Amino acid sequence: MLTQSTRSLLSVATQPKTIPVIGTRIQLAQALDASQVTTILLRHCNLFEFRTMLGYAHEREMAVYVNVDHIDGINPDTAGLRYLANQLHVAGIISSNPRILTLAKSFELETLQRIFALDSTGLEAALESVDGRYVDLLDISPALVIPYVVARTSLPLPFIGSGLIYTSQQVQMVLRAGASGVAVSRAELWM
Repeated sequence: MLTQSTRSLLSVATQPKTIPVIGTRIQLAQALDASQVTTILLRHCNLFEFRTMLGYAHEREMAVYVNVDHIDGINPDTAGLRYLANQLHVAGIISSNPRILTLAKSFELETLQRIFALDSTGLEAALESVDGRYVDLLDISPALVIPYVVARTSLPLPFIGSGLIYTSQQVQMVLRAGASGVAVSRAELWM
């Protein structure tokens, strides 16, 4: 039986520096074997194929987050979010859709609003859509823009970075700019 982890991206004590982005069973197995990994983000995978392995993640008290905009097998509607919360016991979800994040809060899931910082107008519009009552953290993508965004814009919530991270120097640059963590798919960067 799956039980929800007590770990959280909102907790400073358990907050990771890097968050593995998992898309395959092999990556999930690598994350389960890495003692330093406390949080994982599932993206571009079928959750039903991962159910047994998610049990192992919960046994290790890993916090599991699901990018519901890029996942197979579960639709981010009321039934899908209820299943994620009550059956798979995920800690939270990531989405760029404010309506989905609002709905997820009703199931007591942590919520990360994904913001694509493609240009200043898009960034401003995305930040205006953030409702702190329903969003716990921001996920700014691509992560490499974070030092520039933070220097020019006041962010309303704590944030993580994701996307286009290939080196440990890039991870450190994003963390120095104030990110709580950096989501990375490269196993060699899972510190």
